[in-house]
Order: sequence, then structure tokens, then C-alpha cells
Amino acid sequence: MSNVRVTLLADLLEGAQQHTLQIVESVPESHRLKQLQTGKATPLWLVGHLANTVNTLVLVYTLEQPSVLTREQSILFAPDFVGGKTPTTNPDEYPSWDETIALYNEVFEKALAGVRALDDSVLKDPLPGKLAEEMRGFFSSIGTTLSIMIQHDSYHRGQIGMIAKLD
Repeated sequence: MSNVRVTLLADLLEGAQQHTLQIVESVPESHRLKQLQTGKATPLWLVGHLANTVNTLVLVYTLEQPSVLTREQSILFAPDFVGGKTPTTNPDEYPSWDETIALYNEVFEKALAGVRALDDSVLKDPLPGKLAEEMRGFFSSIGTTLSIMIQHDSYHRGQIGMIAKLD
């Protein structure tokens, strides 16, 4: 059983999580619900979105584990092009900052444990979960999906960092 590639992907995913948490710590309380434009992502929404994406694509569709997020949380933190709600600046619409970060960490801990238990031989396999057919072209294999999750976290980490620094 070879796990060199799985170990590398898991390490990169864990590194992405740790770097994102460092950026999240730098977000002033006044900027946690700041938007660049009405209806666009806020740092709080982005942390929840990252949790939701790893939850859905890694835990549910790749590892076939139960969802950590409730259906309502998934809708709340999903982009509108997949049926999610438009991000708002209303704090009553969301779990607290600390609850959202805890959700992010819980999802990542379970995902990392599951990924680390995989074997390199499955990385070219399609996702075993019930992913919509139109999404299978993009999330074509387990390895591709894990790589996308690493990049996805990095992309949104940049957004969080940028919003945190705005006046």
C-alpha cells in the first residue's frame, strides 16, 4: 500500500487550513462582515464557505461520511450558482465568528483523518458519492478534487486577507 501522494495531498490540505487560520486571526472584528460590494462574500461567509466546500466535496462525496454541516448551514455558505443564499452583512443570519471557525476546524479534522486513511491507488477514481453529473467533469477524480480543495482554500484565504486590511 503506497501513500506517498495521499500523504502529500493531506499535508498540503492541512497546510492550507493552518495558513487560513493564521489569516482569519488577523481579521478585525469590524471587518468580519465587511463586503466589497453588496451581496459579495464577507470573511465570515468565506470561512463558512470553505468549511462547506470541504464538507461537501471531501467528507460527503469523496469519503462518503456524514455531513458535519446541517442542510441550512450548507445553503447559507454555498454560492448562489449551486443554490446557496446571497451573503449578507446581517450577523443574525450566521453562526458566530467563533462557531464558524470551529465548524471549519471540525470539517478539516474529519476530512484530514479520512484522506490520510486513503491509498494512492484511489486517487484516479471518480468520487464515489452522489455528485451531480454536471459537476463530475470538474471534480473528475479523488486526486483532482483534493488538489482543487487546496487551491480553493488558498484563493479564498487571499480574499479574507485582503478584506481584513481594507479601511
